Amino acid sequence: MGLPFYVVFIVMASIAILAVVVGVTENRQTLSVLLGFYVIAVLIITLLVRTYDLEVHTIINPFSRYVTIVKAFASEGSSARSSQLPTITEILLNILLFVPFGFLAPERFEKMRWFLKILLAGCLFSFSIELAQLILHMGCFDTSDIVHNTLGAICGYGIWRRWISRGD
Repeated sequence: MGLPFYVVFIVMASIAILAVVVGVTENRQTLSVLLGFYVIAVLIITLLVRTYDLEVHTIINPFSRYVTIVKAFASEGSSARSSQLPTITEILLNILLFVPFGFLAPERFEKMRWFLKILLAGCLFSFSIELAQLILHMGCFDTSDIVHNTLGAICGYGIWRRWISRGD
């Protein structure tokens, strides 16, 4: 996953969320377009920028990255920061990737205005991407990505709920 793709995506998603927050778009068609562009951007970032690999890569333990980080800090101390920065960055970017989903989905679809529905939808969307990566041999089926993406959707939903509770 290249950082530039994430940076461009995060900027686009932030603009989309800002447009909704400031009331630029209350039109359902516009929200549908924003959500559609978001889904397309996620699929490009998670599938199309990858190359085919003959081997199948899987990480089943969703906490393996945390174990690696903790072990590195235990053995290397503060010098582990630089060695673990890419892993920590990837975790944070996987969370940020799904924040727009958690915000835009309930704004567009009234039926998605429940925590458990966003939780399930975020998890299923992320699982679908990971399954596609596994089947297409493009990337790694990583359960921690599913956890982090779902957490991002929940964060986006929390932002949406906070925004709604202010009376907007």
